[in-house]
Amino acid sequence: MNIKSYLLDDFERCISLFIEVFNSEPWNDKWSREKAERYLNDYIHAPGFKGIVAEEEGTINGFIFGISKRWWSADEFFIHEMCVRSATQRTGIGTRMFNYLDQMLKEEAIENITLLTDRGVPAEAFYIKNGFKEIKRIVFLSKSIK
Repeated sequence: MNIKSYLLDDFERCISLFIEVFNSEPWNDKWSREKAERYLNDYIHAPGFKGIVAEEEGTINGFIFGISKRWWSADEFFIHEMCVRSATQRTGIGTRMFNYLDQMLKEEAIENITLLTDRGVPAEAFYIKNGFKEIKRIVFLSKSIK
């Protein structure tokens, strides 16, 4: 498994993986190819974008997409999307991607990584296992404007 920085040539394979992962359990989303492409494209073209992919024999088995941003206490990297192919989960790919990301961000003097995830899904336990902690003082709110 080769962990590397994202390249534009990886985009189509990342879209396919994103749809495969998030349209399945436990998320059961309903991503169309067009919407997934537009969604991921928004991140790729945002200032501060960084991506990591896990590739083996031309197949992308995982990726992390996020944005570097300034913060008053230290610069941070906010993970917008991370996914690992269901068949290759629990094989160390996610942890290897985080190790690569950690090293890359340290070299850029970025001190924190932040993200949001659902409670009670396997991703929550994975992130905690990899050193993330819940910030008790933060409340994530949503409002429907239909």
